[in-house]
Order: sequence, then C-alpha cells, then structure tokens
Amino acid sequence: MKLGIFMKIFTRPRWQQSLDVITDMGIQWIHFTLQPIVGEALPHEVDARTVDQIRRELTARGLKIATFSGTFNMAHPDEGYRREYLARFSTVCSVCRDLGGAIVAVCTGTRDPLDMWRWHPENQTPQAWEDMSRTMEEALTLADRYQVILAFEPEANNVVDSPQKAQRLLEEFQHPRLRVILDPVNILPEAGSIDRNQILEQAVRLLGPSIVAAHAKDVVRTGMAAKFGEPLVDYSCYLQLLSDHGFDGALLIHSVAEHDVPQVIAFLRNTAGKSKINLD
Repeated sequence: MKLGIFMKIFTRPRWQQSLDVITDMGIQWIHFTLQPIVGEALPHEVDARTVDQIRRELTARGLKIATFSGTFNMAHPDEGYRREYLARFSTVCSVCRDLGGAIVAVCTGTRDPLDMWRWHPENQTPQAWEDMSRTMEEALTLADRYQVILAFEPEANNVVDSPQKAQRLLEEFQHPRLRVILDPVNILPEAGSIDRNQILEQAVRLLGPSIVAAHAKDVVRTGMAAKFGEPLVDYSCYLQLLSDHGFDGALLIHSVAEHDVPQVIAFLRNTAGKSKINLD
C-alpha cells in the first residue's frame, strides 16, 4: 500500500512550493490537480510547454501521480454542461497520460446544478441514472483513447450513493477501465447503532477487485481519539480489510488541515505498522 496526499491541501504562492512541502514530508504519491497551475482543474487546453514543466517538476522531486483530478458533475441536469465538461475532460485525460499518470478520478454527480457534492431528491430517479450513465459511457471512450483508468467514488450525495450502486454501475459497463475509489467517510452513517466495520467489510468485499485508490479523509476528527463521540472510521479495521483484499494502490490523505498532516501521517503509519501492513 502506498501513502499519498491531495496536492490541494497545500496552498503556496507558487505551485512548485506545494510540491516541495509534500516531498519534505516524505510522501511520493499525490492526488494531482491542474487548478493551482492553470487556474482550473478541468481547463479547455494545456499547452505542451506547461505539461513539460509539470513533468520536470514532478520528476525532480520523485513525485508520482496516484490519481488525477477530473471530477465534474456527470448527472448535471443541463446537457450543455455535460457536453462542455466532457470536452474539458478529454484535456485532463490527455495531460494525465502525458505526465505518466494512469488513474483519473471522476464523480457520478448529482441533480443539484450548483454543487456536484450536494444531495438532491432527483438523484434517485431513472433519468438521473440515465444521464450519468450516458456521460460515463462517453468518458470511457476518452479513457480508451488516452489509455487511462476512470475511478469513481460511491458518495452519499451522488447518484451512485452506495457500494451496491457502485457494483451496479460496474456490472452495467463491464469495462476494464472503470474502477472505484473508496472513501469510508462517504459511505458510513454518522449516527445510529449500525455496525460501521460491517459496512466497511461489505463494501470492500463487494468492490475489492475494482478498488484502485482509497481515501484517508478527516482522520484527525474521526480516525483518532476524539473529545466527543466515537470515531466514525476504525482505521485499523479499514486498512486491514484493504490489505486482506490485496489492495496495493494509494491511500490518499484528504480533507485535513495542513498543520495536522504530520500527525495524520504518523497515525496512519503507526496503525498500519501495528497490523504489519507495509505503507510505503
């Protein structure tokens, strides 16, 4: 298993400085985004000189792209939006390939027109699934063209809001380039008497062969000893489940404050070490 981190956690005047911080923390794998470099995560185009510069900066630091940000709202109610962002998505796939990346992160989306991470009551409708599925089909055509993997995340506020629906989507396409990113926070209930470890076990058992990246999100609040309440994620169980199912992709630190990152790194390494799991 490889330890990685979201590039966007670190904000610096120059994007190269963010890479320096990551390198200084002893991390090699990153969730990469074009946002700080060209001003948007899904641009219309990126010139060859910029791509070459990014490649040089990554290589000089020994950094590798675990996943590449390509998220847009695949279930957006406006077909014009979906068309626009499919065109932009083509650019992302091309740049990912040219930088040596292999996995582009995507979002199955929501009917909310303003925020692709916000729940909407129409997410459960056949039309929402159809629009998302049609967009995914076209995105997979681009994945074939640029020889990258598309990895979507089951997310409670999206059309694919559970591991079961993720399996449904995988079975619908049966496409070798369609894979899964697992974020336990986004599939676990925040309250109630449900056995959360059992939910995690079911998710990993169901999706295990298709999981190509995993998130370690909100670790300080939910994974470590908290002042109030119980931890949402049992990271010892989570890492063991991933390991037992042969996961050897990147475990990406996500949605933590920069000043908490050293603590999160230490926690994850210690937790893995106690179970004799290798976390590079």
